[in-house]
Amino acid sequence: MRALADLQQAFQGYLLSDEPDLIRRIAGGDGVDPQQRLRIYFDAYRLRLIEALANDYEALRALIGDDAFRAAGRAYVEATPSLSRNVRWYGGGLPEYLRVTPPWAEQPILHEIALFEWTLTLAFDAPDAPVVRFEELARMPQQAWPVLGFVLHPSVHRIELRSNAPSLRKATDAGDRLPEPVVSDDVKTWLIWRKALTAYFRSLSEQESWALAAVDAGANFTALCEGLCRWLSPDEAASQAAALLRQWVDDELISDLAV
Repeated sequence: MRALADLQQAFQGYLLSDEPDLIRRIAGGDGVDPQQRLRIYFDAYRLRLIEALANDYEALRALIGDDAFRAAGRAYVEATPSLSRNVRWYGGGLPEYLRVTPPWAEQPILHEIALFEWTLTLAFDAPDAPVVRFEELARMPQQAWPVLGFVLHPSVHRIELRSNAPSLRKATDAGDRLPEPVVSDDVKTWLIWRKALTAYFRSLSEQESWALAAVDAGANFTALCEGLCRWLSPDEAASQAAALLRQWVDDELISDLAV
């Protein structure tokens, strides 16, 4: 059993980092030398990981082309050992890798597209949770509202982008021609979440971005109204807080209520 474990360990070392110890333990045959036979597995492992990346980053691949995507994927694979038995999570480090690693770091939009696409996958694969319906909200007693808190659904994410990465992904999904990539100086916050079995995204106003961040941090309805007074009068702030809450409930962003 120990010999088998050692052989398996050597095989893994070869697949991950091209360690040469395994080659001397492989018998030749059929006119194919051990190095060539092992290389089949070495390359197949990397191709499988790159294939998984391509499934997660469709817009990125569409923008830079198959050859450039394979080159970026191969570099990421060599720099990033797989730490999970589930290949689903392997691509989580690619956005940061593209942000800091030349030559891809010279094109900031690549990082933003990857970040946007990975967040879409996180929203889609988030745990299931109940959602609050409007009827449940309407039944809350009036005295509960000042201290009423809200729990966001596990699929809710907010990211900041300076590019038109969402438009590029939208065009990719539709099979349309990609728009020209654009990176501006203005930062826009995007909401990404899952409703039923579909991942959605939309941009947020400054008010709604602040409000969602406040709710996520534990703010109750009173704190929400008070915070919105930064932009609105007290009466307008209360109305806006109620309108935002109704939209969040309709969008299935709220998973629970807390008093």
